[in-house]
Amino acid sequence: MGPITKKEITQELENLKQGQCLRFRLSPTFGERFVILEQNPLYPQKGQKKYVLLNGKDEANARSQPPFYASDKAKKLAAWVVDRAPQWIPEAEPPLKKAA
Repeated sequence: MGPITKKEITQELENLKQGQCLRFRLSPTFGERFVILEQNPLYPQKGQKKYVLLNGKDEANARSQPPFYASDKAKKLAAWVVDRAPQWIPEAEPPLKKAA
């Protein structure tokens, strides 16, 4: 599998529904930071951007911080991530329900 492209991330981000997110791990050169891209839950309030980028040492840390970067253009956030050689982190699978 080749490197992630800006076009791929842009398309995925534009197709997200509220509550969904894209998750990445940056390359070791950039501290192996955890990055989350999602729609801003505060949008369209005055002064709020459509998309936000959360950044931290792990998912919990990223979510506890204020947005690192926000933009109305998915392409800008995608470019920021792609420039840091990311790897996709798949969504966590829901736990299997045990049969009663």
